[in-house]
Amino acid sequence: MTLDLKYAIEASVFWPPADRVVPGGYKGSIREEDVYRLVNEVKNVDGVELYYPYDFTDVSKIKKILKENDLTVSAVGAGFFGEAKWQYGGVTSSNKKIRQEAIQIAKEAMNAAYELKSEVLVFWPAHDGYDYYMQTDYLKKWDLMVEAVKDIAESNKKIKVGIEYKPKEPRTHQFIPNASKALKLAKDTGLENVGVIMDVGHSFLANENPAEEVVYLFKEGRLVHLHSNDNYSDWDYDMLPGSVHFWENIEFFYWLKRLNYKGWINFDICPFRLDAVESCTLSIRHTKKIVDFVNKLDDEKVEKIISSEDVLEAQRYLWNKIFPDS
Repeated sequence: MTLDLKYAIEASVFWPPADRVVPGGYKGSIREEDVYRLVNEVKNVDGVELYYPYDFTDVSKIKKILKENDLTVSAVGAGFFGEAKWQYGGVTSSNKKIRQEAIQIAKEAMNAAYELKSEVLVFWPAHDGYDYYMQTDYLKKWDLMVEAVKDIAESNKKIKVGIEYKPKEPRTHQFIPNASKALKLAKDTGLENVGVIMDVGHSFLANENPAEEVVYLFKEGRLVHLHSNDNYSDWDYDMLPGSVHFWENIEFFYWLKRLNYKGWINFDICPFRLDAVESCTLSIRHTKKIVDFVNKLDDEKVEKIISSEDVLEAQRYLWNKIFPDS
């Protein structure tokens, strides 16, 4: 069995990156057509992940740009987070008009995904959460979340709705903070085309072991899509994958191989002070090296080591594979 992935870059990687210290951004503005030219300069890239309506609104126009750059769309995200009107929530907002607008954007993004020959809608409920105690009716908000995701998913059952979970930011508490809660949400809709997107960095932020969680998601048939990046488990820094959690990535990709995952992995990184093309190139290159490493492992031996729960033998085997004795 061999792990064979398709590699995508998020178009937003090339937007002018900013934070609350430098709100004007660390790099200059960029034209729409140049974003995709730069994506195409990334070595070994197979596709691009887009957000509607932030990356595009005109499907015909983006089709033309993608064709010119020979790019495939891995997924389309629903963009209801970048404006102040979403600050108190999107699909769970107490304002019915805001709630319906968020749902409509998600439906339009789904249809755009279908027209762009993608199979996945990225559903990240960014502002759907709370900041203080005694602020939120948890029962009501959960029902609104389930109702909204069900409504969205039923609008086009040819597209999979991938719930992207995250513990915090922009709210101090997100309603969908971890894999278990995302899985429950997917199941509560009662629909087969609703699943979970694992963002490896968000998993670290949730104090999860991504390898463990991806097994449960896959076992339930709910693993829709993957995002890759890294952090120090205290904030979503969107660093280059494997730059912090090296060993966790080894195990994660080993289990993707063992589960026979066939699909995309999208690099959701934010190279504030780094060259974006080279950052993406290294992200793919290093991930391919890890994939190559796990593909060369002796599957029978590794499974035997895991079955025996022999930690010392696991350490010996992996260290000797990476650093052979001279």
